[in-house]
Amino acid sequence: MPLRRRRSHYQQLTEFERGRVVGLREGGFSFRDIAEGLGRNESIVHDCWQQWSREGTASRRPGFGRPRGTTEREDHRVRRMAVAHRTASAAEIRTAVGTTVTQRTVTNRLLEGQFRARRPVACIPLTPNHCRLRREWCQARVH
Repeated sequence: MPLRRRRSHYQQLTEFERGRVVGLREGGFSFRDIAEGLGRNESIVHDCWQQWSREGTASRRPGFGRPRGTTEREDHRVRRMAVAHRTASAAEIRTAVGTTVTQRTVTNRLLEGQFRARRPVACIPLTPNHCRLRREWCQARVH
């Protein structure tokens, strides 16, 4: 018996698969047979059939939550800007792209594209005081 996987977003059925579930179920196939044929969990297939029985439609309901503040085109421009100017901060990218969103949104879009706002620094830059103290330490131990 195959192991059951937990439900997650990657197991959602496509519209075509939802239609197949309804058609196969009306054709007399069991939930297990349909799930094996589609390579999905029985519970996903069962939920699809329950929705069809309850609402008369197998299409996905529209998502909930706040709508995105940027379009796909703006997201693409933000990512391209990050590639072109590797040391640019999120604020600089925001002004260069010209979107009317917050700096945090630009940072989020960069993270979605596997980018960071700026390239990490190789070493900590020394202040003039650090340099002076280091020079004094070296001069005291020169001999």
